[in-house]
Parts: sequence; C-alpha cells; structure tokens
Amino acid sequence: MKIPPMLERIANSGFDPVKLHSKTACVFGVGGLGTIVAETLVRVGIGKLILVDRDVVGPENLNRLGYTPEDIGKPKVVALSNKLAALARALGEDFKVDIVSYHADVIAWDKLPSVVEECDIIFTCFDNLEARLEVNYYAVELNKLLVDAGTSDNGLRGRVIVVKPYITPCLGCYFDEEALYSRDIEEEINAPCNASLPTTMAIVASLQVDQGLRLLLNMENVYARININLDDDISVTKFSDLKPRKNCRYCGVKNE
Repeated sequence: MKIPPMLERIANSGFDPVKLHSKTACVFGVGGLGTIVAETLVRVGIGKLILVDRDVVGPENLNRLGYTPEDIGKPKVVALSNKLAALARALGEDFKVDIVSYHADVIAWDKLPSVVEECDIIFTCFDNLEARLEVNYYAVELNKLLVDAGTSDNGLRGRVIVVKPYITPCLGCYFDEEALYSRDIEEEINAPCNASLPTTMAIVASLQVDQGLRLLLNMENVYARININLDDDISVTKFSDLKPRKNCRYCGVKNE
C-alpha cells in the first residue's frame, strides 16, 4: 500500500501508518481530551475510528480544541465526525478512514459490548467515573487494550493509565469504590470541568495517544501509568511495575 503524502513524515518517525490503517480504535467521550485523541488518530492513519459521546456542544466547550461556534447545539460526535471526515479525505481512497459515531450514553447501552469487541484499542476520555468503569468492565471481559486519561479539577494536573487486562491495573484497581477508600487518589477523577485548560488537555491527550500507538505497534516505552503535573512546576512521572489489585472485582482474583 502506497503511503499518502499526508502520512509520509509519520512513517519517517517510526510509527507505521500501514499497520495503523489495519486497526480500529474507539474514543469514548469527545470533550477536551477526546477531540484531540480522535483528530490525532486520523492524522496518523488509523483505519477505523468509532466515536461515542452523549453530550451536545455548548459555549463552555469552545475553550477547548476541536469545536467552533458553528457547532453549538450539535451532538459532539456529529460535529467532530464531520470535521474528521473532511480531514480524512486528504488521505485518498486507498487510505480511507472509516468514521462511525454514536450519540449515546454508555451506561446500560446495549451496543457497548459489540463496540468494544470490534476495537483493537479503546481510549476513554470521560469526566464521569461510572462511565469509565462501565467501559472498563467490557474491556477487561473481552481482553481489549484500554488507555484512559483525565485531568484534575484545577486543570493543571492529569494522568494516563494503560490497561492491559490481567497484566496492568485496570481502572477498577484504582477507582472502584473499595479502592477509593483505601488509596490516596491525587486527582479528582469524577470532577466536573470547573477548570479546563487547552494546554493541559493537549499534553495529556498527546501522551494518551502516544501510549496507544505504541501498544498497537508493539513498541517499547509503554507505562502502566503516567502522572503529569503543571501545578507548581512541570513534571512527568512514569510507573511501569504496577500490578492488578488482587481483590479488584473487574480483573483481580477474589480472596476466598
């Protein structure tokens, strides 16, 4: 397959667009993080992209990357998929990107298992803990790679979590009710978007996609968790040796 001009410099960086074109990714939640994740995936040549979000674009969303005033009132997945389809046309017919969108709430959504089953990798970009854990359940159940990200209530911290079911901690290992009461969770994982900075969002989303691409291409430098802190200074902390929680109800072995 001939690589289109748009992707030639991607190939030169060591990330193979031909291999990426054979992959299917889903982005759950297309707000401040998800819009960047989705657009980046198209720009590196992903073959099929599924977008899922329940919300519509409001004026408060315009401080983030991805949406314009003309999008206000439209479902986020509709506004974003239209933009991405226009971008994808630059790749040509031989490198066509299939974009599918669902304006839906993942909680008790009957299509969720089949959507997860279809994917090679899942990106969760929610500001809602219940939705995170709902997708996490099916990712673990169906043994699918998942890369989650979130930012803090003050907009200056974030984290990226890579879930390889039964190998690294799943989201339930961190954020299930039992874990929340037993661990010190730095960021507000269920925080409303009181503060939202496109700078922080861009950094966190970029690292989220980086980890996902490395997983898809079996490359090195994938970490179980990355913490980003722009609060007092600029720091990125990587964790590679984290293990699933034994009594996690999603991926752990229950203690008898």
